[in-house]
Amino acid sequence: MHYPATLRVGPLTNIPFILRFLGYEPEPILAASGFESAQFEDTENKVSFLAASKLLAHCVKVSGCDHFGFLLGEHANPSHLGIAGFLLSSAPNVNSALNRLINYLDLHDQGGLAALTITEDTALFGYIINQPNVEAAGQIYDLSMVMACKVMRSLCGEKWGPNEVLLTHKKPDNALHLQKFFQAPIRFNSQENALVFDKKWLNHNIPSADPFLQSLLLREADKRHTVEQPTDLLRPLQQLLVHSLANKKITAVDIAKQLEIHERTLHRRLKLLGTSFRNELEQSRYAISQQLLTETNESLVEISLALGYSSVSAFSRAFKQWSGKAPAKWRKEFHMF
Repeated sequence: MHYPATLRVGPLTNIPFILRFLGYEPEPILAASGFESAQFEDTENKVSFLAASKLLAHCVKVSGCDHFGFLLGEHANPSHLGIAGFLLSSAPNVNSALNRLINYLDLHDQGGLAALTITEDTALFGYIINQPNVEAAGQIYDLSMVMACKVMRSLCGEKWGPNEVLLTHKKPDNALHLQKFFQAPIRFNSQENALVFDKKWLNHNIPSADPFLQSLLLREADKRHTVEQPTDLLRPLQQLLVHSLANKKITAVDIAKQLEIHERTLHRRLKLLGTSFRNELEQSRYAISQQLLTETNESLVEISLALGYSSVSAFSRAFKQWSGKAPAKWRKEFHMF
C-alpha cells in the first residue's frame, strides 16, 4: 500500500530562479505541470511527489538542461529539509545526526527513503525512491546526493569529501559539474545512490551539539509523526524491504525479526491496514524495477537478480502484472539513454 506520497517544496523552492537563470520564464512551464510560482514561496508547502517529479522532467525537457536536479541541490541547504534538517546540527555526533535524518525524513519526503549502511571500514549514506511511476529519477538522485554531501559538510566541515559517489544513472555527456562538486571518484551505473566514506566519520563530534535543543526538536518531530504518519508500521517496513532487497533477506520472517515483532503480528497488523507483506514487497520491487529499467543500462538478468527473482521469466511475469507491459517493451518506451 503506497499512499499518495507528498513532498515539502523545500529544495524545490529555487525552480523558478533556476528557470530564469537558464533564460526561461517560469510561469508557463510551471502551469503546464499544474503548478504556480506561489507554491514555491514557502518551504513548508507540500505537493505530490509524483507531480513534482513530472514537473522536474518537464523543466529538463523545456530547458534542455540535463543537470537541472544538480542545480537544485547546489542552491539548497540542509535547512530546506525542514525539521529533519534542523535536527542535524544539534545532534551529538554524525552517526546520531544521520539516523535522526533517516527516521524523520518522511516529515519532509514521503516518496523516498534515506539509509545508512555500515561495513567493516566504510559507511554508505544513500537515498532511494520507493514510489512507482516517478519521472526524472536520475535528476532526483543527483539532487539527493548533492544534498547528502551538503549534510555531511555541514556536520564535518566544508572540506569534507566522500571516498566515492555511487549513482545509478548512466554517465552524462558532461560530468564536470558533478566531479567538481563532489571532488571524488563517481561510479555511474551503480546499483544504488550513495556517498561512500570512512566509517570513522560517524564518531565525529558536532561542534554545535545542543542536547536541550535536540530534545525539543525530537518532541516536535514525534508529535508531527503522530499526527501526519498514523500508519507507523508501513514506513519502517518499506525501508527494510528496500534495503533487504540488496542482501536478499526478504522473507516475512527476516523482516519481522528486524522490526522486533513476531511474523504473525506483522501479518495481522498489515491486514488491519488493508495490505499484506507480499503486496508491500511487490510494490517496492515495482518501484525499483522502473528506475533500473529507465535510468540504467543493466540487463534484465542483472535487474532480476537485484530484485531477488530466480529468473528473468519470473521477473517479466511480475512486471507485466504490475504495468501491463513486458519489461523489455516498457524499457524501450521509457529508457532515458
